Amino acid sequence: MEDKKFNVLSPEEYLANNPFMQHNHMYITEIGTETSEIRMEVHPDGLNIMGQVHGGLLYSLADVVTGLTARADGRKYVTQSAHVNFIGNVSAGLIIAKGDIVKRGRSIVIVRGIVTDENGKLLLETTTNMFCLSK
Repeated sequence: MEDKKFNVLSPEEYLANNPFMQHNHMYITEIGTETSEIRMEVHPDGLNIMGQVHGGLLYSLADVVTGLTARADGRKYVTQSAHVNFIGNVSAGLIIAKGDIVKRGRSIVIVRGIVTDENGKLLLETTTNMFCLSK
């Protein structure tokens, strides 16, 4: 797999190099070394058989924003582990995911992810350990 080089602090460039985010209608509203935010309008292709956003997509939002927040320091990270609480769900509207650094170490970054609807209703929270691939 080719190692793509791009500016992680440029939302447009990051999104242009991330087909998963594009496919799932995600866009970046903030990138920072302490906090980041992405948003997604709910589309029919993201709904489960019960007509609500698929739990895997809710978790994907959290995983993307925690990874984005970790990578804002210019290093490469992958998810090592995550503890996820599914709390609520929606069928339509805007979903907002925020990542906040809990602790940034040499090899591991702990990031808290929160996913809400546009009215602030909590849908999911996660604590994610991101492992650094580059020093």
